Amino acid sequence: MQAALGRLKLEFAGRIRFEARDFPLRPLTFRAAEAVRCAADQGKGEEMRAQVFGGQASWSAAPAPDPIWTGYARGLGLDMEKWGGCVRSEAHRRAIQADHDLGVRMGVNATPTIFIGARRIDGAASFEALAGALRAELQGGPARR
Repeated sequence: MQAALGRLKLEFAGRIRFEARDFPLRPLTFRAAEAVRCAADQGKGEEMRAQVFGGQASWSAAPAPDPIWTGYARGLGLDMEKWGGCVRSEAHRRAIQADHDLGVRMGVNATPTIFIGARRIDGAASFEALAGALRAELQGGPARR
């Protein structure tokens, strides 16, 4: 899914606004969102999000995922003192909860959920499906289902 989103950002650069929101479904994914937002504070949010989502099978099965996330942060060249302090302080807790609450109000119940105009796409979708929906939205017509 991350690869498809990356391709969309390139192909539709300047024509769409891409906005990522957090929708943690359990405490562990709430902590993962915090790790990503703390990386974003240092300009590496997208890179951290890609690593966290790409490595979810590994860290979600780990008894303690914090060392894995720390490895991602270190690999991105983050200031580890700032990043670690941010994660420990839960500085983004309210914003993450606000994203979650907005998702609930919008009917989101799974990740990923993608909105293209008024169209909602639940679950992972191919680049082709998303690009088709975006083209239809940009042309002002209804997105194909």
